[in-house]
Amino acid sequence: MKKFFGKKENNYIIINGEDLDHLAVLRCSTNEEVLCFCGDEYEYTCKIQEITKKYAKCLILDKKICKKNPTKNIVLFQGLPKLDKLELITQKLTELGINKIVPFESDFTIAKKNINKIERLNKISKEACKQCGRSLPVIVEEPIKFNNLKEKLNDFDLVLFANETNRQITDINFNDKNNIAIIVGSEGGFSNRELEMLTKDEKITQIGLGERILRTETASIVLCGIVSYLTKN
Repeated sequence: MKKFFGKKENNYIIINGEDLDHLAVLRCSTNEEVLCFCGDEYEYTCKIQEITKKYAKCLILDKKICKKNPTKNIVLFQGLPKLDKLELITQKLTELGINKIVPFESDFTIAKKNINKIERLNKISKEACKQCGRSLPVIVEEPIKFNNLKEKLNDFDLVLFANETNRQITDINFNDKNNIAIIVGSEGGFSNRELEMLTKDEKITQIGLGERILRTETASIVLCGIVSYLTKN
């Protein structure tokens, strides 16, 4: 069934903007049934009742919990990479069931923060939701400073740090871990000051991803995929 994001208004889903363009490209017609998401935990089976140049009005036929949404709260703290890499990370992490991406600026960050990036990344996550079937997009927050990273980690059951200087793949017990943070550095990695701060924090578990050095986007996707699989997320 064709999938679209829209806005819920009483017993209807209203589709407009880029999703309306997508509806036109797919040549949808009135009385056709489609699957709609509104950014909540539900998926809505709808019948298209009206299509205009500004909107499509869809009657809600059925509403149920979307079983493809994440069951764990997994958050990636990503050293701010260049935009094309962050786009790839956002798309793939949506498919992998990650809840949120929090970019951060560190000493060796190359990319610059840009508020327009966030809007684009949120659009990419919505498109990925249609592909994988989840109704809740990944939340991409505005970049923070590395020095503010530690205070963001207080409420997590487990904090994993992908440390390229630690080549050993660590065994980790994921039992009863419902709130998990993952830290991956940017293209430039971490400074000695930052590495010392991360490695000396007893709350943070260092993890290696093997002998080979991975690109930042590869490390994020691989590690998030492993955690999602092992937590049955």
